[in-house]
Amino acid sequence: MANIKKGLLINRGHPDAHQRDKTDRNLHKESNKNNKNAGLVSLTQPVCKINYYLGFLLALIAFLLYANGIRHGYLLDDSAAITDNSYVQMGIRGIPKLLTVDFWHFSTIRLGYYRPLPLITYAIEYQFFGLSPHVSHLNNVILFSMAVFFLFLLLSKIFAGYNQLFPFIITILFAAHPIHSEIVDNIKGRDELLSFLNTVAMLYFALKYAESKKVELLVFSLLLFYLALMSKESAIMGILLIPFILWYRGEKSFLTIAKSVFPYTLALLLFFFQKNLLFETKNVVMPTDPVNYPYIDEMVRYSSAFMLFIFFLRILIFPHPLRYDYSYNQIPAVGWDSIWALFGFLLFIGILVYGIIEVKKKSRIGFALGFFMITLIPPFAFIFTRGGIFAERLLFFPSLGFCVMVVLLLEKITRSDFSHPVTTKIETYQGYFVIMPLVLVVLALYSFKTIDRNKAWNDNLSLYGTDIKTGKNSAQNQLHYGSHWLRLAQVEKDSVKRDQYINTGLTAMTQAVKILPSFGDAFFWMGFAYYIKAYARPEIKTVDTAMYYYYNSIERAPKQYMSYYHLANLYEWIGQYNVASYYYNLAHEISPEYLPILKKVQEMKEKRGLDVKIKPPTRTIVL
Repeated sequence: MANIKKGLLINRGHPDAHQRDKTDRNLHKESNKNNKNAGLVSLTQPVCKINYYLGFLLALIAFLLYANGIRHGYLLDDSAAITDNSYVQMGIRGIPKLLTVDFWHFSTIRLGYYRPLPLITYAIEYQFFGLSPHVSHLNNVILFSMAVFFLFLLLSKIFAGYNQLFPFIITILFAAHPIHSEIVDNIKGRDELLSFLNTVAMLYFALKYAESKKVELLVFSLLLFYLALMSKESAIMGILLIPFILWYRGEKSFLTIAKSVFPYTLALLLFFFQKNLLFETKNVVMPTDPVNYPYIDEMVRYSSAFMLFIFFLRILIFPHPLRYDYSYNQIPAVGWDSIWALFGFLLFIGILVYGIIEVKKKSRIGFALGFFMITLIPPFAFIFTRGGIFAERLLFFPSLGFCVMVVLLLEKITRSDFSHPVTTKIETYQGYFVIMPLVLVVLALYSFKTIDRNKAWNDNLSLYGTDIKTGKNSAQNQLHYGSHWLRLAQVEKDSVKRDQYINTGLTAMTQAVKILPSFGDAFFWMGFAYYIKAYARPEIKTVDTAMYYYYNSIERAPKQYMSYYHLANLYEWIGQYNVASYYYNLAHEISPEYLPILKKVQEMKEKRGLDVKIKPPTRTIVL
């Protein structure tokens, strides 16, 4: 058999190499005759030698696809992860603290997200480069390129009896799929990047251990699984992917598969032991805000989840338009009276049943559907248990199963056959003359969209301004867009421009409140607009208006510490120092990590002898 590496794996029941080759050829022909979708090579058969040069080429292509994002800045959640994270900015000295804190520690929320590895990488970057978004973006692109490289190695090993073009095409479509732009272009997306990279590498070395039984490969695979869990807790699905892939690579014994999974269970227990021992968040505070949890009501939670399943498939098939935000009310919740919820449920059940049937056959479509459904467990769990929003990052793992399905569909349409290694015979290339142009068309469309989408992630204004065109129904997008203009207004010296920025910001905030009347953060920014006016032009007397909106913000969002802080600023400005002290103390109680508040609390004590804990009487503000 041309281009077959003999004796690479352990061979059982074959007395000599000649007989083994003859047997393999007969098995391969029979497999293709009976089930063209089958053909995954068992752990006991010879395999095509992995072409590492193709892997490096794929990594280079992945790098080039995102190279135009390396010069971008910080945006979105990068503040909580890096720029406002005091422990990250301690550099290497901060690593012990980063092993104990919630990922959102510096956002004053406690979601129970234990993801120290990405935070540690930010701290290392800070140690050597300071606050350098370009270095962080470069490292994200490098990590994505590494993930693509190991993905090709993993697929080459899973589809070991196939032409190397098969895993190559799957991997290149995965690398180019625009759905990944959020993860690579957003520095905070490194948690997902590291989780994927370590999970894929873990599976690759798990297969290598299954072939060779070299203990060092098992140890390395376990270490990678541990690092995947340290990156993002959803990597726990690796426990399901290991037996799934071993099954596909020829292992039939349930006992053997269980034994193979056992060490990874121990690594999982070690991770949870560490989390329980070190983690600061013992009592998770479940958010109930409808902005990021629009499906929290049980009356619509499950029906909306299956409606979103349709959206998952739609955006994988046609990734346009892409958005950084799908929160309330971009994709409205639906009940079981919605045709989309019912259709999504039936389609989900149909794919699940069909996938189970095909997995039993060990067909390639079974592999694609099985991988897709297993990796959908974390996104569905997020929606089912918390009513959380859809985000493009949720499809990072599942998109691999989708890309396998795309290649299988193209193979069927063009009647191509990847089940044979490339030979010198011209007839083996005939199918490729048809399928490769179609692959190139899909690749070109994906690549164009990815490179173009990267541009939107340049900075906050670029991102918010681009996505507001398709996000007029998103209260969060309106908030982000408006707050950016109000921040610009705060530092603008030109009064005409400042008023323009304030008006733009207020227009967006007004729209946000129309979408969600209980949106406390939007009321804060409306107060902030008049706060700016009050300080910039005292003669127009907007202090009462600013206070009015801050009080509205506090009523709707009691944990919005900046509302208390700004109220205190205003009361201090108009000379009501006891009221100012009270609100500074409230702000500090909610956010003890925010240094400007702490400084004001101490200043009130030292300069004015005030440390007010009981609310003093204030005049009522009515507009």
